[in-house]
Parts: sequence; C-alpha cells; structure tokens
Amino acid sequence: MDKVDIVIIGAGVVGLAIAYRLSKMNKEIILIEKHENFGMEESSRNSEVIHAGIYYPEDSLKARFCIEGNRMLYELCKKYDIPHKKTGKLIVANTKEEKENVESLFQQGKKNGVLGLELLTEMQIKKLEPNIRASFALFSPETGIIDTHQLMKFYETQSESNDIIIAYHSEVTEIQKNDDFFILDILDSEGEHFQIGTSIVINSAGVTAGKIASMAGIDIDKAVYRIHPCKGEYFSISNRHNGKIKHLIYPTPSDNDLGIHATLRLDGTLTLGPSAFYVNDINYDVDAAHQGEFFNSTKNFLPFLDYGDISPEMSGIRAKLQAKGEPFRDFIIQEESEKGLPGLINLIGIESPGLTASPAIAKYVKDLVNNF
Repeated sequence: MDKVDIVIIGAGVVGLAIAYRLSKMNKEIILIEKHENFGMEESSRNSEVIHAGIYYPEDSLKARFCIEGNRMLYELCKKYDIPHKKTGKLIVANTKEEKENVESLFQQGKKNGVLGLELLTEMQIKKLEPNIRASFALFSPETGIIDTHQLMKFYETQSESNDIIIAYHSEVTEIQKNDDFFILDILDSEGEHFQIGTSIVINSAGVTAGKIASMAGIDIDKAVYRIHPCKGEYFSISNRHNGKIKHLIYPTPSDNDLGIHATLRLDGTLTLGPSAFYVNDINYDVDAAHQGEFFNSTKNFLPFLDYGDISPEMSGIRAKLQAKGEPFRDFIIQEESEKGLPGLINLIGIESPGLTASPAIAKYVKDLVNNF
C-alpha cells in the first residue's frame, strides 16, 4: 500500500483549486477523480458566471467566500491570461413586488460588502440595455464571466508542475480509519483495486460528497450532510440575437434559485438558464418540452425573443443541501475531529457560487490543513 500526505477526492473546480493551493506545501498529494478528465460534472455544466456576492446572508460562508473569491479570481485571470470578462449584471424588475425584492437584494449586497451596486431607473436601464424590458434594476458591476475549462486547466497544469499526482478514471469505493491514518480503496481504469494510506482526506466530490462522507463513517442524516440533487437545464438563443445585450440579465430570484437568466458567453453567444428542479437520478438530458417554461419565464424582460429562437443546450446537477421547500443552507467545510475522524475535511453542498468562491475556499482549506 502506498502512503501519501494528502488525498483530495474530486477534480472539479474546487478540488483543483485546493490542489493548486496545497501544491506549494511540499507535501505528497494525490487528487482522485472518477471521470476521465477534470470538471465533468457541475464544474463544466454551469453559467460560467463570476458572482459578486449579493444573494447570500451576511457572514455566511457563501457570502464571504464569494466576495473574496471574486477578487482573487479576477486577479488570477489577469495574471495568467485566463479568458474572462467583467460584463456587469442587471437584476431586473417589472412589478411592485419584484421592485421590492430587488431593493432588498441591494441592501443585502451592501451588508455583504459588494462593491459598486447601484439601483437604476427605467431611463438608466434603457441607456445600458435598450433591447430589454425593465422598469427598475439592480446593477452589479463586479459580476462577470469566465472560461471555466481554461481555469481548471490552469489549476491542473500548475498542480502537476508542483508534483501533485492526478489519478483520473479512479473511483474511491471504500474508506477505513486505521489509528492515525485513512486507507482508501480505489478502483482504477483497468478494473483493478489498489489502496492508498493518508493522514488527511479532503472530500470535494460535489454531488457525491455525501456518499464519500458516509463511506468515511459519518451518519449523513444525523449530520445533515445529505445532498439533494437539483437539475438545471439551459436553452441556447439563436445567433441572430448576438449583440442584443451587453450585460448578464437576471430576473428577481425565487426561494430555490436565481431564476432563468440570460447569460453571455465569451464567444458572444447567448444562453438562457438554468432552471431548477429536484431529481432522483443523475442524467444530463434536456427535456425539449421545457421550451415553453423558458420562453414564458424570460419574455417579460427579453421582448425581442420569439418562441422559435430558443433550443435545448445542456444541463447540470447542483449539490444542494436544502431539500425542496427548505430554507437556505450554507456551504459545509468542516474538519471532522469532533466526529472522531481527525484529518477528514468535508466540503458538502458546494454549489453556486462555488466556481467564484473556489480560490477562497482553497485558501480556507489550506488553513484547516495547516491547523491539523
């Protein structure tokens, strides 16, 4: 059995960011990923938005890490030429209730320390976005978009250059605690099992993070670590509308998600999504029958769209901690000594704004490792 200092499980954007941050520690580290490449799940199936930190309760991990990660991510992109664009975002309102919700978001964003937020009148909106319909809006200048593939490729390349081993097509099937270290049973691409011993396990497995925590010996229902997969679908907008908007355009959010919004891609194309509905099975099919839902949800603020302008694109699965109808749940990032598992660091429920927060989460996890 081989032994290393640290095992990271999951090569999504957060797991890779952690690997990159820890790679400077002069430790023997292996990153285990069950798929054949990085970011095959949530990290490559999202809006690629750099969030500003408006939506989350003050002092929550989501708020703190989103705001810190926003700054860190822009600095990283600028320093290493990772494709990105600070587009800015409008959260729009067309009813009295929506206006009140947007005003509440403005106050929440200011409490959280988000920079540059501004409430706009209809005339001001028209100057920025003449092709949308909105009587009131919140403008967030620090919101942007990023090429997540290039970001993850950067994390991967830098980690490997610092001697981190990344084992793709390798799945953790069992975790045993043996005195002061863990033994991980891993199934490789040839269908063979091998074992790795380590004193620190970092569980960054996304939608299967609850399963990994359970393998390690945690009662995920008692700990409230159970993941409730939430699917989001995307529909693309016809290229004939490229250039119609210059900012990200969001509706007022619901209790469950940020609402179906219009997102710019770095190549200039436009996308609608994601929707949000809970699922039991993990699949990435897009139901074409949902076209009406997408059209009806966005026609009020995107009046230039015709029904035939949108078509199925892709979907993703979010690792939500709150079940349907439950209130806000924060990220769980926890070293588990109190549960009798010293050296196990669980990252549970890392959904949006996980991409934006990834460098700040990695910094926090490194502190947990240093303090262990």
